[in-house]
Amino acid sequence: MRLTARQMTTIAMVVACAAALGYLLLTALPLPGMKFALLAPLLAMMVGIPLSLIRERGVLLLTAVVLAAVMSLVSLLMGAAIVLTGLLEEAFALLLCPPPYSRQAVRWLSSTFPTLCVAVTAIVAHFVLGVPLLGVTWSGLLPLMLFTQLLGTAGFVVTERLLLPRIAIVRQRLRRE
Repeated sequence: MRLTARQMTTIAMVVACAAALGYLLLTALPLPGMKFALLAPLLAMMVGIPLSLIRERGVLLLTAVVLAAVMSLVSLLMGAAIVLTGLLEEAFALLLCPPPYSRQAVRWLSSTFPTLCVAVTAIVAHFVLGVPLLGVTWSGLLPLMLFTQLLGTAGFVVTERLLLPRIAIVRQRLRRE
């Protein structure tokens, strides 16, 4: 996979914006609980924008690695979960989606990223730390994952309807100049 400087900049800017927005949200609304579930719309946006704009294999994994590098400064567990999620999601994309990602494939991959992140975090916390995540049992994890899937889908729909058209308008303006 060869990316242009513009594509790498897009990934870096999206991750930086997602990390800053996530920090602001968690500072302003200090909600207890699993951060991946609460920030599912933001994670779906963070994965959806580069996938929608670049549509190549490896973009999802690269975006996850960049986010994991940033988030590892906060928590190594979070960084490890993000990298593992990126690997799993890229494997699913390799098996289920043809190389130029369709709109439906981008929607599916973006909205399932936060859900898979919740599952991977629960597994890593259970087997590495030996502690069930927030005291959530395995039977309680399924409703949490469904809730995260709904939030992730809502986040990507907002991204698809609001952000991507505006990005397209800005790109057209830049090409004219």
